[in-house]
Amino acid sequence: MKKYLVLPAILMIICSVSAFSGCTENSETGENGPAEFNESSGEESWQIAEAYVKNLDSYREYSLTEPVLLETQTLQSPYSWQFVYEFDLVSEKDPGVIDTATVTVTVIEGKVVDAVSVQGSRYKLGIPTGSMGVDSLLEKPVYGAETFVYGTVSELEKTPDASFKLNWEAAILEVQMVRASAGIEDIENGDWVIVTGSLKAEKEDGNESGKKHVLLAKMVQTEDLSEGEIFSSEMVQVNEEAIVVHEIPGNATAQTYRVRYEIKEDDRTVAAAEELFENISPENPIEIRVDDVKVGSTYTFGVFIRNIEGRILSDAEHVGGFGEEKVSQD
Repeated sequence: MKKYLVLPAILMIICSVSAFSGCTENSETGENGPAEFNESSGEESWQIAEAYVKNLDSYREYSLTEPVLLETQTLQSPYSWQFVYEFDLVSEKDPGVIDTATVTVTVIEGKVVDAVSVQGSRYKLGIPTGSMGVDSLLEKPVYGAETFVYGTVSELEKTPDASFKLNWEAAILEVQMVRASAGIEDIENGDWVIVTGSLKAEKEDGNESGKKHVLLAKMVQTEDLSEGEIFSSEMVQVNEEAIVVHEIPGNATAQTYRVRYEIKEDDRTVAAAEELFENISPENPIEIRVDDVKVGSTYTFGVFIRNIEGRILSDAEHVGGFGEEKVSQD
């Protein structure tokens, strides 16, 4: 099966961890005093962090390159460092695709206390958020609503009425273009595509009870992204209770983007919406924020970005949190 591979934004993650504090009881006085810290050096902490990354299942089983240290940050707590590593690995979903994993490891007093891993495709746009294969759509049809359907092209007819069949997992869906020029001029039979459209049902000739499903398509995407269309990402802790994701466009000219996002706290969705973000530029990135962050909880941001014409530019997932709370000892 031939696939056209699309380059999304390589995900970059910058996480901060809340300061850890603690106290111990003075054995002689019975009074509380400062805890005795393990005076691990930065070099020792770096070795601990790298060993942690190399022991990850994803690295041991799928890595293609050695982990590269991208950033070292000294935290405010004594004997505390944060290290950001990156390595390439074989995608578990598609062995023909190379992914990049970015791992942020926090080491305090010689121990790994927090680690955040983000994995994104380097050479292929992942299945878009909220999208489905032809088989899933036909199994549970959704009519009228905008949807994203993926599959491979067959029986392509570019004129006079642009149409083709979309195939996935032995399921076949007829596609009719609403706008013939919306990407179809560049596709050929066998291409892997993502189609934006809405599903309708028609009665089949001579069969009153049977239904024929047709996808009315307004966008077909196969081609690579240009440099100006690529987004980079960062996740930052802005205070003790909030996390913000920035999606930064490569285009220096301010643009309007359509953004669909979902924020989960552990496995529970706490926010979901689709919005227009206007006047977005590298100096004014898309900002998605979650407040009242709970210490010890994991927060997942799913962000799906399109331009105003509907072209898919980024499909990213970011995972972070504030780590575990350190309990004082009385």
